[in-house]
Amino acid sequence: MENPQLDNVIENVKDFKAENTQILKKSITNELVSFKKTLPKEILTDELEIKAENEVNNKMAEFNNSIDIKPKALYYSLKSELELKEEASEKELTISAYEFLEKNTKNKILRRILRELKRETKK
Repeated sequence: MENPQLDNVIENVKDFKAENTQILKKSITNELVSFKKTLPKEILTDELEIKAENEVNNKMAEFNNSIDIKPKALYYSLKSELELKEEASEKELTISAYEFLEKNTKNKILRRILRELKRETKK
């Protein structure tokens, strides 16, 4: 049985995950560029740059694997909320989704991102 709404939620979660991974990668790259400027040229070798890039890639893979968003659980959580409160606005559901994800993830970085998104949505 296909469920287009659930498929849409799952796709949005994948997009969210990819977008936040890219944001984190860009931030790390900017920090590395700033740090490289402070190093003496004789220390900054090609080997060191390769090691740094490999370490960043390893940490990014670790981060990506640790994002434990459960789209089906989120979908059914929001669906049950709509059953209880049919007139819930999109903003209320968005905040509810962020709260659900924040509560159910073990990833500290993702929790911080979700808290910030929740604050921005409440404005």
